[in-house]
Amino acid sequence: MGFMIPAVMKKKLRPSFGTLRFMVVLIAAVVPAFFASHGNAQCLNPSPELLFYRGAIIPDVIPSVPCEFQQLQIYYADAFPFIFPVSFNESLFQNQTSAAPHVEVLGDGEFPFFGCYTLLMVDPDAPSPTNTSISEVIHWIVTNIPWDLSPLSEITTPPANVVLPYIPPTPIAGRHRYTLLLYEQQTNCSFFPPAPGRILFSAKAFASLNDLIGPVAGIYFGVTAGE
Repeated sequence: MGFMIPAVMKKKLRPSFGTLRFMVVLIAAVVPAFFASHGNAQCLNPSPELLFYRGAIIPDVIPSVPCEFQQLQIYYADAFPFIFPVSFNESLFQNQTSAAPHVEVLGDGEFPFFGCYTLLMVDPDAPSPTNTSISEVIHWIVTNIPWDLSPLSEITTPPANVVLPYIPPTPIAGRHRYTLLLYEQQTNCSFFPPAPGRILFSAKAFASLNDLIGPVAGIYFGVTAGE
C-alpha cells in the first residue's frame, strides 16, 4: 500500500499565486546574478566562458571574454589519435605535449572570423600553483594567422609569424593550467612584435599594448609535475 497524502494536506501543499510569483521573481533575479559573477549575463551560450571561470582562467589570466567566444580545438599527436581533440581542463602527461599541437577553432558558424589572429600559450602557475612568482610563463606566440587557414594546415605556416617558438610544458610542482588564447589583430596581417622574455609575461598586458581584440577563442588543459 502506497503512502497517501490526505486531501486537506494536498490543498495546503499547493503553492499560492503569491508564492509562485515570488519564486518567478526570485529566479529572474538569481539567474542573471549568477551569470554576472560566473559569466556574461547577456550571452546565450556561455559554456566556454563558464569553463574559463570554473578553472579560474578568468580572472587569473584574462578579465573576461566576449559572448562570441569560441573553443579552440587542439590536437597533440603524442596524446591521442588525430580525431580526438583535447578537452577543457583535460589532464595530459608531459611526454604527450613535447611537440606543438595542431590548432583549430571550434566555432558554431556565428563568429565573424576575418583578418588575422594572434595565438598565445601561457602558464599562469609557475613555478607552482601556490607560488606564481614568475607567472605567466609564455610558451608560444604566433601572429598573422590568416582567418581562412585550411583546417589541415598548421598555424605556423606562412604568412603566419612565429614570434616565440613553442616550448613544451615542464611543470616543476603541482598541476599547471596551460592556456591557449586566440586574439583578433587590428593591424590586419602585419603584426611583428619583438620577442618578449619567457617569464613574468602578461597576456592581458600584451593584448592591451598591441591593440589585440579578445580573446575570441581559447582552451586550457592541465599537466602535473612528474607525470
